[in-house]
Amino acid sequence: MSKQQKPVLELLQRLAANWPEMADRIQPSAVLLYRARDLLLTNLEQVLADHSMRPADLDVLVALRICPCPRQLTPTELCRSLLLSSGGLTKILYRLEAAGWIDRPANPADGRSRLVRLTRRGKTQVEKVLPAVVTHEGQWLSALDVTEQAQLTYLLGKLVAGQES
Repeated sequence: MSKQQKPVLELLQRLAANWPEMADRIQPSAVLLYRARDLLLTNLEQVLADHSMRPADLDVLVALRICPCPRQLTPTELCRSLLLSSGGLTKILYRLEAAGWIDRPANPADGRSRLVRLTRRGKTQVEKVLPAVVTHEGQWLSALDVTEQAQLTYLLGKLVAGQES
C-alpha cells in the first residue's frame, strides 16, 4: 500500500464502519481518482509558483503556444478549448496581460471583440516552464512502470471518452 492510498483506504474503512449502507455503493477507484487529482494539482501549483504562474495561466499559454503563428485565438475559442466560463477566463486574461505574456489586439473579423495573442515574452515563459511541468509529471507517475503508465492512459482515456461522447 502506498502513502497516497492509505488516507483513502482509511476513509473507506471509516465509511464501512459508520455508514455501511453507503459503503457498498462507493467506488474506491473514483475516490482514488479524486485524491490523485488533488495531489497532482497541489504539486503542480508548487512547481508553477516558482515561475509566478497558476495552472490556469499555463493552460492558456499552452493553448496559444500550440496554435500556428500568430498564436492567437478568440476568447470564445479559448473558453471552448479550456472548458472555462467566460468570467473565469477574463480574470486569467487580465493577469496574463499584466504579466506581458499575452496581448489583446482588436479582432479584424469582429470590431466589437478582441483576440488573445501570445507575446514573445509569453512564448519564452511557457517554453521555460513546460519542461519543469513535464519533469514534475514524470516524477509523479514514476511509481508506475511504463506498461502500467500505458494502461493508466488507456483506462483514463476510456473513462473520459465515455463522458465526453
